Amino acid sequence: MPSTQQVTHDERPADAAPPVRERRRWGRFALRYLALFLATGFGMVVFGGALRVALAVAGVPAVRPPGPALLEMGATMALGAAAWMYARRYRGALVLEMGAAILAPAVVTALLVWVGAMSPGTAMLVEHVAMFALMLAAMLYRRDEYTGAGQPRAGGRRRVRATVGRALVVLLASFLVPAAVYAVGSTSYERSRYAQPEPSPAADAALAAVPPAHDPGKPTAVVVVGNGGTNVSDALVPYDVLASTGAFNVYTVAPERRPLPLLGGLDLVPDLTFAQLQERLGGAAPAVTVVPEMPESSSDPAVVGWLRGTASRGLVLGVCTGARLLAEAGLLDGHAATSHWYRIGGLAQRFPNVRWEQGARYVDEGNVITTGGLLSSVDGSLRVIERLVGRDAAAAADAAVGWRQYSPGVAAALPVAKLSPENAVTHLLSIGFRANATTLGVVLTNGVGELELAAAFGPYGEVKSARTLAITADGRAVRSRHGLTFVPRADLSALGRVSRVLVPGAAAAASPDPAVAAAARVPVEYLHTRPGFAFDASLQDMARTMDLPTARWAAKILEYPAAKIDFSGPSWPSGPIQSVLLLGLTGATAAALGLTFLGRRARTRN
Repeated sequence: MPSTQQVTHDERPADAAPPVRERRRWGRFALRYLALFLATGFGMVVFGGALRVALAVAGVPAVRPPGPALLEMGATMALGAAAWMYARRYRGALVLEMGAAILAPAVVTALLVWVGAMSPGTAMLVEHVAMFALMLAAMLYRRDEYTGAGQPRAGGRRRVRATVGRALVVLLASFLVPAAVYAVGSTSYERSRYAQPEPSPAADAALAAVPPAHDPGKPTAVVVVGNGGTNVSDALVPYDVLASTGAFNVYTVAPERRPLPLLGGLDLVPDLTFAQLQERLGGAAPAVTVVPEMPESSSDPAVVGWLRGTASRGLVLGVCTGARLLAEAGLLDGHAATSHWYRIGGLAQRFPNVRWEQGARYVDEGNVITTGGLLSSVDGSLRVIERLVGRDAAAAADAAVGWRQYSPGVAAALPVAKLSPENAVTHLLSIGFRANATTLGVVLTNGVGELELAAAFGPYGEVKSARTLAITADGRAVRSRHGLTFVPRADLSALGRVSRVLVPGAAAAASPDPAVAAAARVPVEYLHTRPGFAFDASLQDMARTMDLPTARWAAKILEYPAAKIDFSGPSWPSGPIQSVLLLGLTGATAAALGLTFLGRRARTRN
């Protein structure tokens, strides 16, 4: 009978056990990936909660811009994963690699949000998907470390080499990352301030708008608009003040008749070209020419030439740094003049033949009146009305626009302002770390006041705290209270991608459009629900939704007495400050990771 041979455990084929061991190894891998997933959630809840409590104790509001929120989430999730790995005695190099895998998507998506290339909702989704994918990739790259049985053994205590060189590298990186973000953000925002409008059917249709009718019995006042752009407050505030009297033919004029950008992306179709104005007036100069600020980078020789050859034959009102154009035209040589407090020093160096003065809201030199900054144009416009129509008309215009600071016959005093440290820090934080992440959708309606429009765009653009997007219900142009034509850059479908929605105008507030609320994904703010000067509501909104330093800085730039406004809001710009701190932390962390990697490679080679 043939003998049977029993196969013992030791005599099994050598490849029978490895599949079982492999399944166990990958099972441990999966469990550790799940543990890391839970650890990131733990970090977000525990460390993130602790951070928010600490900020609340320090008086920092809980509302954060999308960029800092993404960085905060990435940092706290990385801390949670690091804590678990430290407890499990993983090597320091693995902890740093996993931290980088978690933090890198947060940094990239935050940068994309800051420059306006990605919406906050999309960034949140992309950040999470990329993070968990990179975590898996990091584990697969070190799979032997994550699939081994038992506790991973530490590779020995890391020797701390706190040399001056390493410390300087980490410190420098903590400054370089915020500096790079500032450079990108500020450059992007500056380019957007007077960005030219794109061709559109709405723009083509707006060119058919008919300018206001001409009354030969009234003096003509014109507001000059440059091809390269014009300050929105400098142009629209004097226009509204002069038009409110009903005593003038008031037009906007430009070298060309096409949609031209005002500060913040409000596109205006001028009523007339210089040539059309000359034809309408029979070759005569307008009685009054208002010259607003225009960006120096796009200075238009046609404007300077027209001021010298035509406007100089009438009364000229130079508003804010519109005085620069008057000086270039030679209209201020040998005369006293004023300008915005922030720019007057530079003007004095460039134009030494002008006697530059400060301390008053306007300087009247006969045929030329120059004003201080921005809202000082109200006083300059009232002076024009006073001279050409009378004090009663000036007082009525003052009451009509809600300024209520008319000083008959003499320029009101204007305290000489200087840039304070708070102003400088607030300005840098806004343009570098807030403006590109904050877009205000401004809904234009027919019949809106020109001053109300300026109040919705001007303050945010002046202190560079937000982008503004002009929107109409149907994407078509609107006509303002006194007949100006404005072309939007979007219709209501754009409300889904803005940070907030503002609707200027008392008429719009009295009769809200339900389509606006239906299209918006954020609350709709009607700015002018109460009577008063139009800029009051904007500055109060800025204080409430941003912070008090930004609102005070805007009032100072606008030359509006902040003491007249009841400000309430956060006491400091916490969102941008958090951004800077988190970016600095990111730079320091990246430098530390890089130094660790380089040190490890050097040790491996040795």
